[in-house]
Amino acid sequence: MKKLILIFFALFQTAFIFSQQNDSTANSLLWEISGNGIKQPSYIFGTIHMIPKDDYFFTDVMKEKFDACKKLVLEIDINLSLAEQINAAKQMFLPKGKLLFDYMTRKDSSDFRAYLIDSLKISKSTYKKIIKIKPLFGSSLIIKELLGKIKTYENELNKAAKKKGMEVIGLETLQFQLDLVNDVSIEDQVKMLFEDDMSGNPLDEYYKMVAAYKEQDLTKLKELIDADDSMTKLGDKFLKDRNADWISKIEKLVKNQPVFIAVGAGHLAGDDGVLNLLIQKGYTVKPIE
Repeated sequence: MKKLILIFFALFQTAFIFSQQNDSTANSLLWEISGNGIKQPSYIFGTIHMIPKDDYFFTDVMKEKFDACKKLVLEIDINLSLAEQINAAKQMFLPKGKLLFDYMTRKDSSDFRAYLIDSLKISKSTYKKIIKIKPLFGSSLIIKELLGKIKTYENELNKAAKKKGMEVIGLETLQFQLDLVNDVSIEDQVKMLFEDDMSGNPLDEYYKMVAAYKEQDLTKLKELIDADDSMTKLGDKFLKDRNADWISKIEKLVKNQPVFIAVGAGHLAGDDGVLNLLIQKGYTVKPIE
């Protein structure tokens, strides 16, 4: 269970940053993109998907750089029609008539129920939803209930963009992200639930990430994600390939106007990360502290 929680946040939302041409130990989640003939600098910001409301922060410098931009770029445009929301919800559910228990042994089913309800104190109403949803999607319900009041950077930035009259676009479609998760078989997703013993609280590891994120401690965040060997299994498909696909899109976006790009900051890291790929294309990337 703990690994599944970390996969959810590492592949899509958690953060560490790397840059070959700058101090890779710099504590910053916000990076400036300049050079290579672009007229004005743009900015790329590493997000964490869910964060306790009291831990949310967006500094004056971050706001200043956001306000200097003409367009907000997220992984996906979250301004969805009702029809799109309904279609997405349908794809998150297990096949009709199936529950998670249909993919587990009797003992695993019993252990899973006891862990959620007895150990984590997940409400029965949330539990009934979880057993109907594919595990990689259900993990977000678990974290959300355990955290209580939360904020998401994507929602907050989207609201700020609307207030300013900024256009909001996505680097990819919602359907693409749904397909990405749905291409992992339900059986494999269920196996991930049991790669750790059903013991302890998944928030123990999550709070380590939140603490490092608040401190903008890039080295610590990298260590926490590298410690999870699940990234080896899914990394190329969820990170490397998407990063490479985004570069040409980012190049077009930053060419003529300043844009504020906010993506799960795990995408920014390493040799195959967005920052390094931009550097290889001739851009200057530097931390904003």
